[in-house]
Amino acid sequence: MSKYSFELKLQVVQEYLSVVGGYTYLQDKYHLQGTRQLLYWVNSYKEFGEEGLRRKKHNAAYSTQFKLNAVNLYLTTGKSYREIANELKINNSAQIARWVLDYRENGEFSFSKTRGRPRKEPNLPLNNKKTSELSDSDQELSKIQKENLRLRIENEYLKGLRRLRLERQVKENPDLFNTSNDDSSSPSKYS
Repeated sequence: MSKYSFELKLQVVQEYLSVVGGYTYLQDKYHLQGTRQLLYWVNSYKEFGEEGLRRKKHNAAYSTQFKLNAVNLYLTTGKSYREIANELKINNSAQIARWVLDYRENGEFSFSKTRGRPRKEPNLPLNNKKTSELSDSDQELSKIQKENLRLRIENEYLKGLRRLRLERQVKENPDLFNTSNDDSSSPSKYS
């Protein structure tokens, strides 16, 4: 059972949004442990409505590609975990932080692990080989895949920087990028 009921969460959030009191006032009034919990509830309510305050009945399962995209989004945009979680419609921003940490430790292979106890089939070879047990070609392939992913992320980051720089230049000097042909005083080289 969750520590705070759905009704209490909803009441506290609605009081905050109707400006009955600030975070500290409501924390003291309802004997909450800290204002961080209230901040989380308010954000969840704003992003997901009442469903954001309800306790989930089951854990969501995310694909490996979804996790990689979330990590890529965090690493290339400079947004916070909360902003990315809101953008991807994930209520728990700590999940994004966990994925980023796993990615930094183990690369893209950290998301392809199967959960649970491995099956007991003595005749099948084990797939849980450590890097020292892998053949040279498998190690080289793994190394190349990690490098490829790193370069793709770096490329996306640089593209984003270039786009931002061009947008800033357009804002600062819109005439520099004006492509209209209204200037009839200049001779055309084709006339």
